[in-house]
Amino acid sequence: MSAPGSDDSRRLERELRRLRHELQEAVRALPHLRQMVQFSGDLLILVEASGCILEANGRFAELLGVPQEELYGQPLQRWLSNPGQRQVLEGRLAAGAGAPLLRMELHLQPAEGEPLAMELEGHQLQAEAAVSEAAPQRWTLSLRDLSERRRLESSEAARQVQDSLIASLRGSEARYRDLVAQLADGLGQIDAATTLLFANPALHRILAVPEGELLGRRLLDFLTAASAVSFEQGWDAVMAGQPRQCTLTLRAEDGALRQVELNLHPRADGGEGPGDAPLVSVLLRDVTALSRALSELTELAFHDPLTGLANAEASRRDLETRLASGSAGAVLVAWLDLDGFRRVNHTFGRAAGDALLQAVADRLRLWGRPTDLMARLGGDEFLLLRELSGPADDMDALYGQAEAVLQELRDALRHLDTGAEAPPVLIGFSAGYSLAPLHGTQAEDLLQAAATALSRARDQSPGTALAYQPRFTTRLQREMALESRLVQAFDNGSLRLVYQPQTDGQGRLLGAEALLRWDDPLHGGMSPARFVPLAERTGLIHPLGQWVLEEACRQLRSWLDAGLRPPRLAVNLSARQFELTVPSLPEQVSALLARYALPPEQLELEITESCIVPMAGVTVQVQELAELGVQVALDDFGTGYSSLAVLNRLAIQKLKIDRSFIEHLETSEPARTLVRTALAMGRGLGLETLAEGVETAAQLEVLEALGCDAYQGYWFSRPLEAEAFAALLLRRTPLPHEDGPSAAGPAPHAP
Repeated sequence: MSAPGSDDSRRLERELRRLRHELQEAVRALPHLRQMVQFSGDLLILVEASGCILEANGRFAELLGVPQEELYGQPLQRWLSNPGQRQVLEGRLAAGAGAPLLRMELHLQPAEGEPLAMELEGHQLQAEAAVSEAAPQRWTLSLRDLSERRRLESSEAARQVQDSLIASLRGSEARYRDLVAQLADGLGQIDAATTLLFANPALHRILAVPEGELLGRRLLDFLTAASAVSFEQGWDAVMAGQPRQCTLTLRAEDGALRQVELNLHPRADGGEGPGDAPLVSVLLRDVTALSRALSELTELAFHDPLTGLANAEASRRDLETRLASGSAGAVLVAWLDLDGFRRVNHTFGRAAGDALLQAVADRLRLWGRPTDLMARLGGDEFLLLRELSGPADDMDALYGQAEAVLQELRDALRHLDTGAEAPPVLIGFSAGYSLAPLHGTQAEDLLQAAATALSRARDQSPGTALAYQPRFTTRLQREMALESRLVQAFDNGSLRLVYQPQTDGQGRLLGAEALLRWDDPLHGGMSPARFVPLAERTGLIHPLGQWVLEEACRQLRSWLDAGLRPPRLAVNLSARQFELTVPSLPEQVSALLARYALPPEQLELEITESCIVPMAGVTVQVQELAELGVQVALDDFGTGYSSLAVLNRLAIQKLKIDRSFIEHLETSEPARTLVRTALAMGRGLGLETLAEGVETAAQLEVLEALGCDAYQGYWFSRPLEAEAFAALLLRRTPLPHEDGPSAAGPAPHAP
């Protein structure tokens, strides 16, 4: 058994032999390792913790452009161009033992040239545990050039972008082809001979050629002769590079003529066709339907659709042209309004009315001269423009010619056969006319003058023809000013009602009539005889009549609430209040009675004879009013169209004999006869009778002898304000008669 000491010696000897062998192997391998490091493609460096280079291969020295031996002992940071990168590298290298893998990007600055982007990877060398504390820390660093990798990465990205662009272009091309195929406009390409090299489906459709058979055919061959000439006149400019747009007519393969809008655009990129011929893009739009629609719109804009005559706008333009030419001399501008047209329209219906207007238009065409303009301005109004002969300053001659023209026109229109249900009618017209240059040199002035003259002619009698006079305009201006003030009267409180008692022969109060008064701020107290006709012409009668009805009902309620016992209150109605309105007249009255809680027998409504015959629906509305319990009186009896049949048919309870008969009752036997007859008719029909305008004792005596029931007039009382009438109600005594007629004259009626 060997001693323990000899065993330890043997182990130590074996370990020394192993180490000596490894050292010999390392020494033999060192040249090979140096050679591998020297010629490695990577940049290899051995550095201390301070960055001092202990070893570097030739590739690193070559990259920096310095001899290899000059690198040893130099800090690596010397060749870093970025101060921040130097600071980071120093911190990482100075880390203690066990430092992690070092990896970063940095920029090496060669002796010459731009900095180089490099990727650095470092590993800390691990010393033997026995010597780790005394041995300095060292790092092996490898650097790789990033430029190549980035170039490859850039190339890959470029390839991806290129692939994406190619895919996008292919998608765009597909969409473009689909768009071109779906276009409603024809799209094509032609050469210098107009030969089609490309044509989309729409171009085939417009030219009526089966798809695929247009290529090789000349676009010029499809144009009409006139359009071909126009096309060729501008073709040289297109060949010189100028785009062109024009509207042409072509004949399609099926023979149809089509209006087309043609756009020609030479290739902007200098593209050329076969034989160095420049290519031209063609955009062809079919505007046939559009042209037809524009033509129809123009026809509608300047012609009356019913008669085919010119309309107001065409008339104005024609007159402007005549006046501007200066060669027309005197021009007659005659504005016509047919008399009796509404009668035909209302009696036989609208179709017969339209047939009559067409017959008038046809007769005007036959009668007129080639240079005349005949127009329908709307409704039953027509216009004639005619150039007159002779000096334009000879007024007498011009007026004579104008009157002769209108008389000829009357003769031409005298008998018209409409061909409809209506029999042949005798047609006439009212007319207003102006003369150029006598009444103006502007179309608007002359037309306005003719319209003003017609308005004045209508106020006279059917068949009247008047030449314009400046005073007509003055009168219309006054009426318009009066109308404006009347509109304002609704809001400024200048309208009021007064109340005239109705009595028996002893002055006992039986009723009262509400009469309208207007305190005009310009002219003071205004008679209804002056402003009510204006209201009827302008349509203001509707709000005015409604105001009177409501004010009368309000006053009745006020008297009743005050404990008074007012008699029946009569309110005048205008014929126009029976026109078709919403709400209707009976509906208005019913609403007012309900609003003011009035018994219907408290209200009486007076209608005139003039509204009975011409106004459709009056009989029905009067019946509806009577059914409400309201009493209806026939006012101004004897001045209109009443007959026994009409009186028997209407639901009326009272006849009011017009003041014009009472005025001459004392001296005129015919007047007494008429009054006697009227009173007898009233008694025979069971109607109450009332005489208006009683102003003398003699008149009252005659009327009492004839059996009249009630009276109204200045002999008993003039119209009273609401307060004075309330005082009368309080007295409850018969009215004393006054000494004679008022100097103010008879009281006018309200609507």
